[in-house]
Amino acid sequence: MSPAAKSLVGERFPGNSAGMTVRLLFLALLGMLLAASPAAAQSNGCAGFPPAKLDLDTVLVPIQRDDALTIAQLTRLPGRTPGPVSAADSHVLGLTQARYGEQSQVSALFKAMGDGTYCASASALTISFGFQQRIVHVAREIPANSCLYGEVLAHEMRHVAVDEALLRETMPQVRSRLEQVIAEMTPVRSRSQSQAMAAIRRPLESAMRRIMQDFGRERDRRQAQVDTVEEYERVSRVCNGEARNYLPKPATRRTVRQG
Repeated sequence: MSPAAKSLVGERFPGNSAGMTVRLLFLALLGMLLAASPAAAQSNGCAGFPPAKLDLDTVLVPIQRDDALTIAQLTRLPGRTPGPVSAADSHVLGLTQARYGEQSQVSALFKAMGDGTYCASASALTISFGFQQRIVHVAREIPANSCLYGEVLAHEMRHVAVDEALLRETMPQVRSRLEQVIAEMTPVRSRSQSQAMAAIRRPLESAMRRIMQDFGRERDRRQAQVDTVEEYERVSRVCNGEARNYLPKPATRRTVRQG
């Protein structure tokens, strides 16, 4: 009699998330793992599992607005990406904060092999990817009905548009890469269910880590095209130089900056 297969309720594991400069990556579980190639899967009794299914969702939370922070507070916020001018020589009139990342859940089928080992294969992968937090700030000193307020807010919304366009373009690539990972997955045989789940998760974790890194690099590149020296100088001059009305009066001139 062949070993009976049973399903395991989907196991959720920590996903990647990232802010402006920080990323939390998967921590792979360690253990003695007995990996199986397709041929080995048949020879060791680990064949006969159905292919895994992929459920991929896009995350794009609504934008929050917060105009309560002062220019000084926005300038001191941690995690701001470096702009084209030194942070020591700039004041932040507006800032867009975004946290992107992913959450994953894996379901698997198991076979108890009768010798104390288990065969296992992924049955379903549920993954959400996208922006988990989005906050747009305009400095508190700038009146909401002023010309400068409109200019600063428009600049920040360009950052928002860059993120949204990148996510739209990225999701088909994410799906394609994950489908390739699933196609290459093979059943594993291990001494415990936890070791088997670790082996199943490993290629998914590796793929998502690379996806996060690629997404972050491309996002940094595109956002840098919004935050240029020319754009900072333009905002400092528009509205008849209104920005000067809200800046501290230092001994030396500093550059107006936006996030």
